[in-house]
Amino acid sequence: MRKLLTVLSLSSLLVLAACGESENQTNAANNANNENETNLNEGNNNSETNNNENNTNNEESGDFETQVGETIENEAGVFTLHARQHNIDTIETGPIVLDLPQVNAASGEITDQMVAELVGSEEMDYVQVDVEVENTSDEDVTFFVSQATISTNTGEQLERDMLLSDHIDGEMMAGTKHSGSFFFILENSSAEDIETIRIKMSAPINDDWDELGEEIDLEIEL
Repeated sequence: MRKLLTVLSLSSLLVLAACGESENQTNAANNANNENETNLNEGNNNSETNNNENNTNNEESGDFETQVGETIENEAGVFTLHARQHNIDTIETGPIVLDLPQVNAASGEITDQMVAELVGSEEMDYVQVDVEVENTSDEDVTFFVSQATISTNTGEQLERDMLLSDHIDGEMMAGTKHSGSFFFILENSSAEDIETIRIKMSAPINDDWDELGEEIDLEIEL
């Protein structure tokens, strides 16, 4: 029961930190439609200029509800987003296609006593990695995305916190897609000091343990 409550609390944090995309996209679409109607009377050149400006703003913000530097409060505590990277190229290794919609560094003061007991502290600095992974093969593949390891520019090497993170089964059936968020708890450094992280994942393998691609070794600048 306690673990369930913890997951629910941090799910609220995840929604506030990572989502809001659908609402923003709807508002952006409505605004664009209104602007286009007005610009029809002003000429196509003005319409094209406004559309380019809107696209630039959306690309910079990433359509996230919470922006870098903002502090949010939810049932788990008060959290500050220090850095985020969302412009990360799609990675392909063998039949596996991997996307990282966002990587961010954040810190929080935990006010929920149940959460604090499980985390082991009332303060938490962490790196959050959101993943979307697909097995494009017609055969089952093993890809242990949940066993990802990261290192930071502050000298820490970390594995995901199993209590707080989503679990993605390594046995991926043919044609399936999976997604989740991994939390890496910083032990000896602050989230505001995180400038780069390196992510490593083992290569996908088949039933005979033959590698089907290359291991993933990626450095991301926040």
